[in-house]
Amino acid sequence: MNLVKTFIVLVLASAFIMASAQELKPVTLTWIAGGVGGGWYAQAGAVAALINQKEPKIVIKVIPGGGVVNPVRVSSGEADLGWGITFVDKMAYEGAAPLYEKPNPKVRAIGGYFGYYHIHFVADAARGMSTVQELVDLVKAGKPVRIAIPMKGTSDLPIVEEILRFYGITLDDIKKSGGEYFHAVYADMVSLYKDRHVDFVVTHLSIPAAAVTEMFSSRKSVLLAVSNECIDHMKAKLGTVGRETGLCVIPANTYPGFTQDVQAVTTAGELLVSADVPEIVVYTITKILCENLEELYRAHPANRTFVPATGWKYIAVPLHPGAEKYYREKGFMK
Repeated sequence: MNLVKTFIVLVLASAFIMASAQELKPVTLTWIAGGVGGGWYAQAGAVAALINQKEPKIVIKVIPGGGVVNPVRVSSGEADLGWGITFVDKMAYEGAAPLYEKPNPKVRAIGGYFGYYHIHFVADAARGMSTVQELVDLVKAGKPVRIAIPMKGTSDLPIVEEILRFYGITLDDIKKSGGEYFHAVYADMVSLYKDRHVDFVVTHLSIPAAAVTEMFSSRKSVLLAVSNECIDHMKAKLGTVGRETGLCVIPANTYPGFTQDVQAVTTAGELLVSADVPEIVVYTITKILCENLEELYRAHPANRTFVPATGWKYIAVPLHPGAEKYYREKGFMK
């Protein structure tokens, strides 16, 4: 009889310990976003407020950051949560050059997509082109082209270079053919294009992009389309958005005089979290996001591309166990 009592006591004690381990305790987290006053900063603040409203035990402080540094700081534990861009996060996790010198193995994801962005190949309509392949063919034929591209050190430049590599050229080839390329911030890209110092510009922006609108307003312009094969290659190589999502298109009428859909390489945002954040905390955050969609969508328009049924798979780094637990409970993950 004593053995039975002892067994019961041990079972109850074990159950109590397990329940306590799963109990959500008050926690303050740091969310690394973008620059103060920017879109990511505002988006993080709105989502953080929603989470705290639904679960007062979770307090989140938003701090400034950026696409390249966010996965590193989340992995190192300097931040608990962070916005990320899928292809950048994949490079950070693997430690891929030129952005990263070593892997960042402790960065995890809660879900995606939280907003998406298109690679725009803007071209002077007078050049008579409609595809990136035609631009590349000019370079391969030794014809000079003048093009504005993103700045060194940004996450935008490596993806542009990878697209060009897919088509068989490098930035050096542009110079070898007598052309020029200019690293520029977006405001300077607009000036270079408006003043006709360049005939081509490559940007990485959400649509409709104000900078691209200004370019289209300044001179008759077109967007150059990429091929299906290019989109598939970029997804396999860098984890960009796949064609099956229907997002790899810049729709007609997005810009002045822009009258047809154009295929584009597309990237997307995801919500990152440190592997060290407790499972119950991440589970609770995931549950709040997935079960308060209307409020989440109202909080910021970029959140509208997050869909719980597919959010678990639209990520570029491993899923946090707390998020996985929720997605499996709901039957989204099998």
